[in-house]
Amino acid sequence: METNAAWSPADAWDWMEEAARSADAAVRRTNSWVPPVAEELVLTARASALSQWYPFTSHNYLRFVDGPTFWMPGGLDDGVELAGSISFDTGGPGGCPVFRVWSGLLLRKPDPVLVLATQNAIEAVEALVALLPSHGTESRP
Repeated sequence: METNAAWSPADAWDWMEEAARSADAAVRRTNSWVPPVAEELVLTARASALSQWYPFTSHNYLRFVDGPTFWMPGGLDDGVELAGSISFDTGGPGGCPVFRVWSGLLLRKPDPVLVLATQNAIEAVEALVALLPSHGTESRP
């Protein structure tokens, strides 16, 4: 890929998969509240309709924008974040991993609304797909 060429969604997903594998490896070496399920979530999301968007993580949330943003090669500061995300932590029974699906934007008013809490990445991804607009029909704030 050309140095200044803008990333495609596939490029962003390739990078996200590598980052998730690395994050899981780091978490496995510690006693963390973040479980090593990032790669599972990213692979599941990439195999879904979410693959049309540009993924990124912020702490333990998988989030999406409608185009390459400033931290991606060739990106600008005009990407719009989609109003939904999936978080993951060890808040399930006995400290097991749980995925939480959120409607709304993090750290913005109104506060995001919890839509689903599940131990199943597929269920979480399906719930988020149902919340987000189809490609090309999203509206900018």
